Amino acid sequence: MRNSIPIYKLYGERDPNQRSGASNGFDIDGIASDGSSDPQPITEPEFFHLESIPERSRLHDLHIKPHRHTNLFQLLYITHGQAEISFDDQNLTMHTGQLITVPPGTVHGFKFSDDIDGWVISLTDYHLQEILSPAPKLLARLDHAICVDSRTQDDDSSTNPVAFLISQLASEYYGHSTGRLFALRHLLGLLLLDVGRSAPQGDPAHLSRQEQKTAKFRKFQMMVETFYKQHKSLEFYAREIGVTTTQLNRIAKDIYGMTASEVLQNRLMLEAKRTLIYTDIAVQQIADELGFRDAGYFSRFFAKRAGLPPAQFRSDHR
Repeated sequence: MRNSIPIYKLYGERDPNQRSGASNGFDIDGIASDGSSDPQPITEPEFFHLESIPERSRLHDLHIKPHRHTNLFQLLYITHGQAEISFDDQNLTMHTGQLITVPPGTVHGFKFSDDIDGWVISLTDYHLQEILSPAPKLLARLDHAICVDSRTQDDDSSTNPVAFLISQLASEYYGHSTGRLFALRHLLGLLLLDVGRSAPQGDPAHLSRQEQKTAKFRKFQMMVETFYKQHKSLEFYAREIGVTTTQLNRIAKDIYGMTASEVLQNRLMLEAKRTLIYTDIAVQQIADELGFRDAGYFSRFFAKRAGLPPAQFRSDHR
């Protein structure tokens, strides 16, 4: 009997507006997207995705129109050429040796020069939080965009932490050395540490409106992970974040494409589906573990959102 859920190393983001089972392949930034509400095992066990800028941008004539991701954190690093970037309500130019972070929910677009080269690193917000869980203050600094200029006078990458770490990251990513995933996780952690340390302390008064909304939504997501099984009220989350329930719903709708209540319900559904698919735990026990007062109430909740009762869902997905 299976009493626990196996861990799958995933990368990509789920589109909350897309039907289960649909598939997007790679989005325009080059990140895998399975488009479903359930975790799907993939052939490559990476927890992030790395791709050269020319590899993806040339498919779009070096011009990627403004867009955003619901739960994807990205870093863009230029090794040659330049990029014109639209970033929420700002426009800026990036040159060789510069890096910029793109937090989830940020509207961004790129127009690259013909000689562009560099890297795009993408990882889900979940994996970002997982890697930086021992350093919550560092994670908070990454809630808004950070621009890092790694250029040095002698242009020696060995004295440039960002250039060195990205070079090592690319070497490990496309290599097959023993301990590859261990090296990737720690190199990425060191890169995020270096970038985060270069960020300002983050006085909320100096953050743009979009950055403040993104930071509030991240706090909401982290609280949902902690309390979703306790079925806390929306008022509880709003009060802890320092907004009204109306404002919280508006923030969630703007950043994630659904209301805060739907975010809570979807988190319960995701855990219920995972448990039904990957374990043999009885429906009654699943209901108890997810905080429902009885199995009947859980079954009605599940069937309303999945279109079929838990037992049938389990049978159909085995």
